Parts: sequence; C-alpha cells; structure tokens
Amino acid sequence: MSNFITALMKQRKDAQKDEPKVNKRLKEVLDVLRKYNYDDGITPEITVNILTDLGPTFVKIGQIASQQAAYLPREYCDALAKLRSKVAPMDFATVNEQVEKYLGKPVSELYASFDEKPLGSASIAQVHRAELFDGTVVAVKVRRPGVVETVARDFALIEKILDKFVKKPVKGLDLKGFVTELEKTSMIELDLTNEANNLDRFWNNNTGREKVESPRCYRDLTCEAVLTESFVQGTEVSDTDFLATLDDEERKRLAALVADNFASQILTDGFYHADPHSGNVLIRDPLPGESYLQAETVKPAEKQPVRSDEESGDKPEEEKIPLPGHSIEWIDFGMMGTLTSRQRQILIDIVTNVVMHDAYGLKKTVLQIATPKGEIDHGAMLTMCEEMCGQFGGNDVGDFNLGDLMNTILDALEAGNFDVDPFLTNLARGIIAAEGTIRTLSPDVNILNAFMDKVDIGIDLDLTNLDDKESLKKLNPDIALKLMQLAKGVTDSSAKTAETLDMLEKGQIKVRTDFAFEDHALDTVTRLANYAIRALIIVAVLIGSAILCTSSSFAGDNVAAVTVVFRAIGFCGIVVSLFFAQRLIREMKKGKK
Repeated sequence: MSNFITALMKQRKDAQKDEPKVNKRLKEVLDVLRKYNYDDGITPEITVNILTDLGPTFVKIGQIASQQAAYLPREYCDALAKLRSKVAPMDFATVNEQVEKYLGKPVSELYASFDEKPLGSASIAQVHRAELFDGTVVAVKVRRPGVVETVARDFALIEKILDKFVKKPVKGLDLKGFVTELEKTSMIELDLTNEANNLDRFWNNNTGREKVESPRCYRDLTCEAVLTESFVQGTEVSDTDFLATLDDEERKRLAALVADNFASQILTDGFYHADPHSGNVLIRDPLPGESYLQAETVKPAEKQPVRSDEESGDKPEEEKIPLPGHSIEWIDFGMMGTLTSRQRQILIDIVTNVVMHDAYGLKKTVLQIATPKGEIDHGAMLTMCEEMCGQFGGNDVGDFNLGDLMNTILDALEAGNFDVDPFLTNLARGIIAAEGTIRTLSPDVNILNAFMDKVDIGIDLDLTNLDDKESLKKLNPDIALKLMQLAKGVTDSSAKTAETLDMLEKGQIKVRTDFAFEDHALDTVTRLANYAIRALIIVAVLIGSAILCTSSSFAGDNVAAVTVVFRAIGFCGIVVSLFFAQRLIREMKKGKK
C-alpha cells in the first residue's frame, strides 16, 4: 500500500509539471461545462450529467464523492451514488499484459482457463471468468493500465482550478478539503488490495452463519492491480421474474435472512455493506438434499403478549421464521462502512429512545453526533425530539421504518444548523437501501425486528413481578429503570421535571414571563396611581397646616409675632388642601385625570 501511494503521489507531481496535457484536459472540461444551463444552479442532476460526460475517471470520483457526507449535502450524495459507468472493455492482450506485469506470469501460467470476453467493464477495472488448476471457478478483476496516471492528472487539474478561482469556502463548503479527502479515498479505490481486505474481513465475519455467503479472496493471485475471488453464481434480488417463481413463504424467509444478517453486520460486526441494494444481493438455489424447513430460525416474529397470573402452563416459545431453502450471497465490496462500539451504541440509543417515547434521552443521544454551528437552542431541540417521538413512537414495530427515522433526524439537524457525524449519513443510506431490498423480497418483514432482536436483553423478566431483583440486576441500569416504569404504569413526569430543572441549572433553557395588558387596563392602573399620589400629598399638606395652626399650645400665653405668621400659613395650607381635595374628588367621580 505504501509503495502504491508513493507511486501515485509521484504521478501527481509529474502531472502538475506537464502543463500541455493539463491544459488540454482543462479545455475538454470547459467544453463539457458549457453544455448546461445553470439558471437554477448546479443541481444534483446536472452534477451527475457533467461527471458522466467527463468520462470514467470523473464518474469514479463521483461515486467516491457520494460517500463524503461530511462535505456534500445529502441530496448530492444520493444522486452521485447512482452513477454507473459504461466503459469500452480492454482487449485481451492488454489484460494479459496487466496480469503478467503485476503477478509476474502470463495468464496461461496462473489460470487453467481464462475467458477473453469480460463479464463487465467499469472505469477502474474489468472482470473476467477464470478457472484455477484445481477446477475452482473464480472471477478476476484487472485494473486498467494508465488509470492511476489519469486520476493523478485529473486531480492536478482540479487542484489548479481551485488554486486559481477558489480562495475561500463556497457556501460553507471547504472545496479544497473536500478534494483532499476525495484524493485519499481514490487511493484506496485504485489499490485492489483494499477491496481484497474487505472481502477477507466480510467473509471471516460471516463464516458459520447459515445460508449467508460472500466471495473469498485468493491472496496468491491478488495484488494492487489484480484481484482474484471466488465466482458468484446466483440471481439478483432485483430480478422480479425470478422472484415470481418463489412462493410467499420462501420470499419471507429470504427477507428475514437479509434483515438478520444486515443487522448482524451493523450491531455485531461493526463492518457492514454500505450499498446493499437489490442488485448486490444474490439468491442461490438450494443445494441437493436441502429442505426449506431444515433449519432453525433467524429472527423472532412479533412478540407474544405477557400473560396474566391466572393463565396456567408454560409460556409457548415464540414463533420462528425458518431459514429459507435458498441462500443469499453478497457481492461488490467497494463501498463498506465501519462502526465503532460507541457509534453502534448511539444507534441503539436512538431507536430505544424513540420507541420508549423518551424525548430527553433522544436529545442527549443526538447531541453526541451533532455539532452546532452556533449557540444551541435547547428548548427548540427538545421540541424537535418530542415531535420525532410523537411521529414514530406510536407506530407498531411492523410499521416502523428505521430509514425514515434516520432521514427525519438528519433533516431536522440540518434545518437546525448542525453538522452531523458522517457515519450517521452513510449508515442511513445503507439502511434505506437494505429496507428496499427486504421490501422487494417481502413486505411482511421489517428490519427493525432484526435490530431489536440483536439488542435483546437476553433474560426472561416477568414484568408482572417487580420483586425479580436478581433479573433486574443483570440489566443495564437505564433499561431496568425504564422496564420498571413501564410495568408500573409510571409516567415520565418526574423524570421530565428533573431533566428540565437540570437544563435550567445549566442555563440551557430560560424561563420568561410575559405580562400583557390591554391599553384601557393599563390607563386605569396609571390613573389610580396618580390619584393615590395626589391624595397623599393633600393629606400631608393638611396635617402640616393643622400643626401650624395649633402652634400656640407650644408658645404659652405670650403669643409672639412668629406664632401669628405660623397660624396664617397653616390656615392658608388648610384652605389650599381642601380646594385640591375637592377637585380630586370631582375628577375621581368623573373618571378623569
């Protein structure tokens, strides 16, 4: 891998120095760009058409770009994921030269037989059917000569354009960072040993899982430009004519098998097929001697209700969906997703919180995968989570579309000005594709049942007997608490109160009181206050004047000239006070100021 990266970087530098070739390619690109009308902007459809016209390298770049949810809006990722390239095949002489160049021997010495006509031809490589000397039939993918140089040249051109015309992010999109990330992904796509690693990891993960198959890599016939894997034989799920030959029960079993295996990939393995559309899942015929009812189940049907204490006898075992007579085989491992244990737990928490109608828990979980672009409006976010719980929490499990829930969360976070962890966007796309494949097989199977089965608490807990302390101790504390609340019929009011108080304490929400008065009510209050103030002033003047009038009692029998003046002032004050008091009473009666 390191040698391949070194070679690719050298090609990049050489391409940057080769101005004539780069400029010629630039003219070709400009001619393509002039073909389209951009009155409505560069829409996802126009983007797909442009990349298709630019040729196989840009088609592959578009396919890789569809996985870069951290840099591109989701509608563009979805459109680019549909890109398919149809490229003229290499002649057999070129194929033989490539095999001999990278494996050290010609085709005739490495394979017992090798079909000259390819099974398929794409922008990076083409695939041939071959046979090993022990009789094993294999598929051989051979990388096109010069594709590394072409990709290096095109990236040099893109870099030149960005350096000249793009000086800062465009509408928040860091184009240079996006291209850098795209180039790293291209390095992985061009080195076929990475796909070989995916084959090995996926094959090892599914070893021992009945009725689930995938190609196996032959390492001694694999290198960075040649990949040899076991030949897959089966019919695509997308073949509706073939599906019509299967009975409804067999189709239901196949759908349950796909759902169960995809849930295992995500929740158990943490390594999942990121493009599980109906063309990437094959159905293989039963082997001789196999019976449709031969195996045990892959997932439970709907849960049986808890029986009351009056019911006697043992509980019947849950009805199982038997394994199908046919097998499924996964193909095309160019797009794979990986999940850490933390990311898997986040997915489980999202589904659990929605099913339990726990908006507070959903809010906490969502904030672990969303980065705000500004200040968080916790109140608005809580409302958003409550709406999602209301939208999905009341559904029966059979009607619950996990992909719709993921899309709703993504749309709400984007509208709320959040950056979302790319793992969730890629996972949502994969789940939606898997749900489409499952529905094609049978509308009676829901992938959520398989997910819930994978996170089953693993013990039999009698919810009618809350003294079962030993069982409760085995559970996660949060799950145990929710089960106890559910069994007792306890509402979440106290929990909501605690959450709200916690948010208040942390300053995440604020309490605002708003007193609204009509104009005439406010005028009345103002007028009464004015009356009260004037009355207090009148009373104060009246009391003061009365004191001045009685000042003789302090002076004794010798009345001085000053006393006469005080009495005169006091008398005038009484007269004035009575005048204003009479006027105030008259205004109050008339209701005027």
